[in-house]
Amino acid sequence: MNRFSSFVLTAAVILTGSCMNSKPPVGVLPEPGELGRLYILNEGVMGMGNSSIDFYDFADGTYVTDAFPAANPDVPFGLGDTGNDLAVYGGKLWAVMNGSDLVEVMDASTMEHIRAIDVPACRDITFSGRYAYVTSWAGNVSDDGDRTGMVYRIDINSLSIAGTVEVGYQPEDIAALDGKIYVANSGGMTDGYDNRLSIIDEESFSLERAVEIAANICDIAPDVYGRLWISSPGDYYSVHSGIYVYDTVSGAVLKPESGAVLQSGAGVSFKSESGVVFQQESGSAIQSEPGANILPEWINDIRVSSMYSTGSHLWVLGNENEWDYTAGAGKYCLYTIDCQALTMTRTELSRTGAESISNPYCIWVSPDEKTIAITDAASYTEPGYILFLDENLNFVSSFQTGFLPGHFAVLE
Repeated sequence: MNRFSSFVLTAAVILTGSCMNSKPPVGVLPEPGELGRLYILNEGVMGMGNSSIDFYDFADGTYVTDAFPAANPDVPFGLGDTGNDLAVYGGKLWAVMNGSDLVEVMDASTMEHIRAIDVPACRDITFSGRYAYVTSWAGNVSDDGDRTGMVYRIDINSLSIAGTVEVGYQPEDIAALDGKIYVANSGGMTDGYDNRLSIIDEESFSLERAVEIAANICDIAPDVYGRLWISSPGDYYSVHSGIYVYDTVSGAVLKPESGAVLQSGAGVSFKSESGVVFQQESGSAIQSEPGANILPEWINDIRVSSMYSTGSHLWVLGNENEWDYTAGAGKYCLYTIDCQALTMTRTELSRTGAESISNPYCIWVSPDEKTIAITDAASYTEPGYILFLDENLNFVSSFQTGFLPGHFAVLE
């Protein structure tokens, strides 16, 4: 999510006095598979220096808040300001601290500080082989939104910068797939928006080309079929948020064709190319016409604020009343997309174990898809919550977090 671009709207939500719903009691979360810890990066309130990292321990069921200071009593100023991404790779925990212009590198098990790597206005991180790749706005853009961004390559062994590549305006998320590095450029601080996906050749570490996707693209979620699911928050007033798909094999931006159309109301009605009319109840699966590279038309009706890929499925949080900034007006939904069959299930959060969430912020799903975590940003100015659901979207457990719990990383 483009947190910086939506900061003004965040402030507007705060001024409306939105309140946090009461929370269910804390339960006990079953251990899903072979996972060790689930780390949660709390972004913190911008400029307040109150970012923090919590973790849930699957082995003993404990939830630890603000774990960095206890692991690093000698590190001044704590974790830093405005955390923007979190990942586990190569035995290390990597926290991208946008407001502090650095990537904090820790031991993945103990959280002990290893090194802070200077990257100006850093945003997101991915990995391939012996390198980490970090997007950067290349400095403060509040007075110069026309400055192009960069991708920094970091050697994960020496923890030194091994090169940079210039990309588009205000690059956000980044993904590595089959020898290419893909970068979503939002242009959120320009007069308009950027709309390009930058493609970097990993071997030569040079910009190969850029592909136009949509205005203000931010997040990238790869599936196991060679496609990138790319989100845009829209322009917050006249263009809705949405999802776009780029096929890395064919190099094509996939367009919606004949298939399912999601309608409002209790159910769904659509007509296939064969002329058969299907009726689907809310919360059931909608299937597109089979065929290569066909996107169903219902993809145009998905709203997105956060998404997570398990490879075979895409899990999307969205607010279908996203332009109504009145407190309590949100109509929050969970869309589950089968990336192979191109089917979609839509479920309103109010009909699940997450009905108490007042401001859904981020989603994570375990590899076996039996545990789902959704965070609640509450009013943005107070601690949030994390709720765990089972595979049937029943409530399992809830814990209080730090401010703006927005990113996950798993230690196996």
